[in-house]
Amino acid sequence: MALRERLLENPFFVLGLTPEATRVEVERAGQRLLAELAIRREAALHYDSPLGRAPRTPELVRHALAELRDPGRRLLHEVWAQAPVFRP
Repeated sequence: MALRERLLENPFFVLGLTPEATRVEVERAGQRLLAELAIRREAALHYDSPLGRAPRTPELVRHALAELRDPGRRLLHEVWAQAPVFRP
C-alpha cells in the first residue's frame, strides 16, 4: 500500500476516531456510520484525513472495522494515524 493510501484510507480517519479509541468505540462508530450511510446522511458521506476530505463508503467502513479488529493490523494503523504529514 502506498504512503498516500495508508494516510487517506487509515481506518481511524475513516471511522472518525483516534488511536485511543476502545474496541467498543470502534464497533459503535462503524455501526453508526453504516446506518447513516444507508440513509445517505450528509455528515457521513465524507471524512477528513491529513490529505484532505475523502468520500466514505460502506465498503470502506467495513474494511476499516475489519482492520481494527485484528490487533496486529490495528497497531500498524495506530502508528500511521499518528505520523506527521509534510506537504510541500
